Amino acid sequence: MRFWLLFALLAPWLLYQARRTRRDTPRLPDADGPQQATSGTGEPTLRLLIIGESPVAGVGVTHQHDGLGPAIATPLSHHTGRAVHWHCHGTNGLRLHGLLAQPLPADDTAPDLILVMMGVNDTTALTPLQRWRADLHALIRTLTPHASVCFTPVPPMSRFTALPKPLRYVIGLRARQLDQALQDVCRDTGCPYLPYGDLAHPDLLAEDGYHPSATGYQAMGTALARRLIEKLFPLRQSD
Repeated sequence: MRFWLLFALLAPWLLYQARRTRRDTPRLPDADGPQQATSGTGEPTLRLLIIGESPVAGVGVTHQHDGLGPAIATPLSHHTGRAVHWHCHGTNGLRLHGLLAQPLPADDTAPDLILVMMGVNDTTALTPLQRWRADLHALIRTLTPHASVCFTPVPPMSRFTALPKPLRYVIGLRARQLDQALQDVCRDTGCPYLPYGDLAHPDLLAEDGYHPSATGYQAMGTALARRLIEKLFPLRQSD
C-alpha cells in the first residue's frame, strides 16, 4: 500500500525521471567470450548453472572471464577440491515470467546447482507481488527435479546511482517488497537465499551506475561462493 500511494502521488515526476534515465543511461552490451568454462581440477566435476538477467550476461564488463561465473567457480573449486564447470545463461531485460518460458540451456550433462538471479526488471516493470510469488513457485517446481536451486536477492535498487531521487527511493522500496516476497518463498520451499553484500561503492559499479564492474563481480562472486559453501558444503568448513 505504501508503495502504490507514493507512486500515485509522484507518478508524473517519476515517469519523467524514468524516461530521462532510460534516455541518458549508457546501454552496455553483454560480455564477450564463452558463456561456460571450467575452473580448477578434481573429480567429480561440480556443474553450476547461473540463470537470470543482465548480470548473468556479464553486462558491465568486456569479457566473461571478468564476470560472475569465474568469480564464483574459482573459490568454490578451491574449497571443494573439485573442478567447477560454470555456465552463465543470462538475458538482458528478462523478467521472471519470461524465464519460465525458456528451457534450460543445452549442456552435456545436467547441472548440480542452479543459481537464479532475478528481480531488477520485475521491479521496474511493477510486476504484481502475487504474480511474482506465483512465478517463483512455478520456477522452483520446474527446476528442483534437475538440481539444487538457490536464489540471490533482488538487488537494492535504492543504491543504484544511475537512478535520480525520488525515483531511486520509490523503485528501491518496490525492490525491497519483491525481495521480501522472495525470502518468504525461499523459506517456505527450502531453497537457499544467498545475500552477497552491498555493492554501493562506486568502484563496484560499471560506468552506467547500474551494473557491477569487474571489481563488483569479483566481490559478488566471492560472497556467493562463501554462501554456497556455508549452505551446501558445511562439513568442509574446518578444512
